[in-house]
Amino acid sequence: MVDSPGGNRVTQTDTTACGPIGVRTGSDASRAYSREPTINDAYGPDLWLAHDGVGLGPLRADLAETYWRWENSLPVMAGYARQTPESLTERTAGLEAQLEGSADQTRFTIYRHHDDTWTPVGMTSLLIDDRYRTAEFFIYIGEPDHRGHGTGTTATTMALDWAFHVTALRCVYLEVLANNTAAIRAYEKAGFRTVGTRRRTGSWLGQPADEVIMDAVPEEYSGPRLVEAAVLGTQ
Repeated sequence: MVDSPGGNRVTQTDTTACGPIGVRTGSDASRAYSREPTINDAYGPDLWLAHDGVGLGPLRADLAETYWRWENSLPVMAGYARQTPESLTERTAGLEAQLEGSADQTRFTIYRHHDDTWTPVGMTSLLIDDRYRTAEFFIYIGEPDHRGHGTGTTATTMALDWAFHVTALRCVYLEVLANNTAAIRAYEKAGFRTVGTRRRTGSWLGQPADEVIMDAVPEEYSGPRLVEAAVLGTQ
């Protein structure tokens, strides 16, 4: 089960911790990155947590078109097992619902800091089951230039810090395609463990695929205590 970026839930696969692999070339790349929003430190974004040049902040209504562009790229669509692109109108409506319904979800915009600028590069989510104090975890890195450099791993670690020390969750879990070994390694670096496999329940490029089930619990969290440092004023 994965979280549809537009707000609905669909079956099939999970996105990767480091974002799906994708390449832009030529004039298309120039046009895409000329639209990439950036934020100067003097007018910096609201960041709830930041570590090693990666920040987590709230979803932003003004980034609706950016989220839509990321989520309609073929690598992200494949990661979410979506078979049709989403319209900007539909994505904007989905974002409005996400911004209004925070009781059972925590969603972050992921930022990368470079040259005195915070640049939005992706999104991560915790979908919370309050009955059992658990959450399903999702992440994607939307900007290809920021994949494969540890951004997803750092963002995942900070999301777990938040999940355990702000939201007080007992367990965070995810599902990832078994052949996505790079994502599995990234999740392991962030603190997840493999707890099982579901056979032929996923799909990749039209073919059946196994899914690996992973989880993380607060007793095993070994990442930086950013939430504690912020609360105690020791950061």
